[in-house]
Amino acid sequence: MNTKSKKNVIAGLLLLVCMIACIAIATAIMPTVVYAESASPYLQVTCGSIDKSGAGWTWDTDESYNGTLTLNGYDGEEIAIGGVDNGKVDIVLVGDNKITVTAPYGNRAIHTYNVSTLTFRGNGSLTIDYQVVASNQVYMHGILMEGESSSKNNGNLTFDESCTVTVKVYGEVAENNGSVDAIYMKTDDIGSGNGNVTVGENATLNIDLKCDKDYQTYGIFAKGSIALNGTVDIKMEYTGSGSTYDTWRDVNTSSSYTACSIGKNANVTSVCPGSNGSSLIAFPLVANGAEKISSWTYIGSSEQYFENDDCLVHVWDKCANGVSFKNYSYNKIATPLTFEDKAEYDVPSTVYGGDVAYSSVALSASGGSGEYVFSIVSAADGNTKGVGIISTGTDLNKIYVNPNIRGVSEATEITVRVKDKGGYSKDVTVRIGEVAAPTYSATVDPVDFGTVRVGYSSVTQVPLRVVNTGTGKINCNLTSITLEGENASSFTLGYYSSPYYVGAGAENTSSWSIKPNNGLPVGTYVATIKFSGTPEYSKYGGSSVEATATVRFVVTEHDFDTSTWEYDNNTHWNPCKDTGCAVHGNEAAHDTKGELKNATAATFDTNGYTGDKYCSVCGALAEEGTVIPAGKYIRVSQATMTPAAITDKMTANDLVFTSQDEEKYTVALWRVFDLTDNALNTASGQYPKDSKFIAGHEYAIEIEFEAVGSYVYNEMDSKYWSTFTVNGNATGLSAATTLGGSPLRRIVLVAQDTTIPVTVTGVQVDFASGETTVVRDSTYTFKATVSGTGAFDNTVTWSIIGGSAGTSISSDGVLTVAANEAASTLTIKAVANGDPEKVATKTLEIYSKVTIKQGTNTEDLYKKAGETVSLTAIDAPAGYHFTGWAKTGEGDFANNAATSTDFTVSTTNVTIQSNYELHSANGEAWRSDSTRHWHDCSCGTKVDVAPHTPDRSEATETEAVKCTVCGYIITPALGHDTHAPDAEWHFDATKHWHNCTGCSQKLDEGAHAFGDWTITVKPEVGVAGEKERECSVCGFKENAPVEALGDEQPGDEQPEKTGLSGGAIAGIAVGSVAVAGVVGFSVFWFVIKKKKFADLIAIFKKK
Repeated sequence: MNTKSKKNVIAGLLLLVCMIACIAIATAIMPTVVYAESASPYLQVTCGSIDKSGAGWTWDTDESYNGTLTLNGYDGEEIAIGGVDNGKVDIVLVGDNKITVTAPYGNRAIHTYNVSTLTFRGNGSLTIDYQVVASNQVYMHGILMEGESSSKNNGNLTFDESCTVTVKVYGEVAENNGSVDAIYMKTDDIGSGNGNVTVGENATLNIDLKCDKDYQTYGIFAKGSIALNGTVDIKMEYTGSGSTYDTWRDVNTSSSYTACSIGKNANVTSVCPGSNGSSLIAFPLVANGAEKISSWTYIGSSEQYFENDDCLVHVWDKCANGVSFKNYSYNKIATPLTFEDKAEYDVPSTVYGGDVAYSSVALSASGGSGEYVFSIVSAADGNTKGVGIISTGTDLNKIYVNPNIRGVSEATEITVRVKDKGGYSKDVTVRIGEVAAPTYSATVDPVDFGTVRVGYSSVTQVPLRVVNTGTGKINCNLTSITLEGENASSFTLGYYSSPYYVGAGAENTSSWSIKPNNGLPVGTYVATIKFSGTPEYSKYGGSSVEATATVRFVVTEHDFDTSTWEYDNNTHWNPCKDTGCAVHGNEAAHDTKGELKNATAATFDTNGYTGDKYCSVCGALAEEGTVIPAGKYIRVSQATMTPAAITDKMTANDLVFTSQDEEKYTVALWRVFDLTDNALNTASGQYPKDSKFIAGHEYAIEIEFEAVGSYVYNEMDSKYWSTFTVNGNATGLSAATTLGGSPLRRIVLVAQDTTIPVTVTGVQVDFASGETTVVRDSTYTFKATVSGTGAFDNTVTWSIIGGSAGTSISSDGVLTVAANEAASTLTIKAVANGDPEKVATKTLEIYSKVTIKQGTNTEDLYKKAGETVSLTAIDAPAGYHFTGWAKTGEGDFANNAATSTDFTVSTTNVTIQSNYELHSANGEAWRSDSTRHWHDCSCGTKVDVAPHTPDRSEATETEAVKCTVCGYIITPALGHDTHAPDAEWHFDATKHWHNCTGCSQKLDEGAHAFGDWTITVKPEVGVAGEKERECSVCGFKENAPVEALGDEQPGDEQPEKTGLSGGAIAGIAVGSVAVAGVVGFSVFWFVIKKKKFADLIAIFKKK
């Protein structure tokens, strides 16, 4: 045999060996069904055969091939049921029954063949106890359903009524490659749409399974859908070594898991040691809108939860003896964990650098297992910094926002979670207000020292008031106040303790003061007081914060009688003492800080009076008081009606009205009218109170508030009227009255159809009294209209979105807008109490009230922040001129000195007033012409006009006639005709002259006549000399420098240098030595050593 043949033989032999090995392996793993023979008879019945019975059992069948096997105290071995034409079989359980399998015939405790539906029912129980240690290959099934493959219409299994079936199967089959299953359906023998397993709501199925084989072990093995609606407890234990594969499953179907379900009232527990855990994770939950368990809302490192008001699923991982398993339990919650979403949990807006903001109430929960722990899960904007929950103290469980940690940010929503001691959780959404960037602004109060007569005594200093009108702190010191303007030097600043800073919304009156200087002449002195501070956070406020105000002081020639005040309805002034002079001094508007007269407190029986306010300066009446109603007048009347809605199952007599203040008033049903069908108003024109309401009909329900004891309802005068509300909603007047304050009230409701499901369909919000404009520092009442079907709850819970501290809304819908509300809009929110998902909002634009005062006229305007108001000053009174616009509040003038200007409105109410003052010289110099002199007022009007007053009768040669007031030269000095030069020459650098002895004229003026230069100081080497020349007329001497001499002077020759330099000699020496060296080495190398040049090169290459 050749080598190739040998190789072929060897290859063939190897191939043969491989084939034999493969066949052996395949044979070893090929499952073969070997049924152990039963040593004793078993119960076997057939559909369509004869009825029969035995110990603890009866069999009934009919011509339709259906059968009923009743077990009543049965205690035996396997049961086999044969079907014909796919009949249905019921196993009715009465009492306690048991099947014990010790030497199985067919490897199953219950076996059906060609049975379309097997149903366990009744109120008894059945326990299957099947345990074996296999001596050969064994397939162990607690319940096995199969049939002829041609039938294709069998294998449905149902547990119904209140029966309890326990299937216990323990097997050691791994050595012989068997299997252990509690319920098994042979899928090849079951038709499409069959092979379903159903556990009814009241039924119980317990599966207890142990197996030492690490794969293909099933609690329930079905072809179709699996519906677990009752109590199911699956316990599976792996008794082998190592770990299991994913074919260890508590439930398995070859159909879609989405067709399976866990019912709303089910109670399911499963322990499955399969590597993938329980297959229940893919089951849809009926109670959760068919959402799969795998979509649970919380997954931790070792626990998972899903819950709502109807069900709870709890999953946890455990590890025992090194074998991991998962436990899946599902049941209905007995007491659901409740975490109500409340508007009071919302945290209001705050300011960076400001105080920490808190929710108005603490978080709270109920139900579940108690011991609640609250946490913040997430934020819609991803930023939870600075947001937390108080863990100790009186504010325990309040939500807080630390603005400095959170940083400037917009409003957002956070998810807050409560977790009870059982690990169950609920989430709510809470609104977190914005953290606004701080704003920096300030004001300085103007100071007016009034008018005094020239020669006044020293004026007392007054403190300066600086107000921080922004939301951020302003740093400052004593030098932060300065004076500017032409008259700044006419005032003196005083300093006290250093302020360091002015807090947001705070004021400082203890650091600076101001007073006018003594001895100022006639004039009006106006300067600017300037405040300059530094923002606490420059990135939001820039490098400085500035505010200015005016300080004013008038010195006049008028002698105003400061002990006497005259006044009209709006202003007061000091009269001039000069007879016939109508000029007013120190004129100003009345204040209301004076005496309060005629004020009386209200008593229970008599009205009070707020009192008349008088001006603190002049004593004039500045503001009349208002009436304070007596205590007997009821101002607020609130009632509740239970139930809050009417239905077609109720009568008017079923309504219960309750007073909220029974010491003052009671409330009761008065009359009822059917507004839909008047013909039904049969009881003296009224709807009978004992007749049921008709669904869909509108009813006017009239109620009567009645004062108790000495309390009174005033129906005539609006100053005394009460407000009337029922369930927080405004009421209308009864049809029986037109008096606005009448306690006869009406509410209109529609009777709900109780056959219609109770739903809230919507909420609408509007003003209760028809207002359209919301103004700062005001209150407004809103109403919420809830719509729905059935007997729905028509009440709401009010809240505000946005807004500053001080802005709020009451439970009755009364909105209070703070005076300093910084927001340009507010949103009020009404949440339907009957369905919190139904929400209505109304966004309101916030306006500022702009009051313009000019003379005796007052005008109110309402503007949004940022809008402008056009201002035009009225004509000034005689003797006065316009000085500018002043404001009390925030806002900016385009030019407050112009008679016509624009004013930009801010976020506060403001009062604007045009100001006027007496004409005055304003410290200006005298103006004059040939006949008179005057001062110019700042407005351009001539004041203090008078003819010149000469200081002498006539002019002389040297003295003019001048005005003694203004210095005007009325007649110049006469002067002289002949000039006489003085004896002395006068000169400057270029010319000389004589002065006239009688005047200032120069005589004999001419240029200097200089002679030659004369050296006065001889120049030297490096040192300049000097020279001079003299005018021959006046003797004036002019000096000039002489240039210094250089180093080499003419005539100083140096001897000629000869020979080589030292450097040249050194170069020659070095060159010679180098040449000698080269020559010597050449002789040594080429002559003595007889070497070649190549040898030398070789040495260098070797190196």
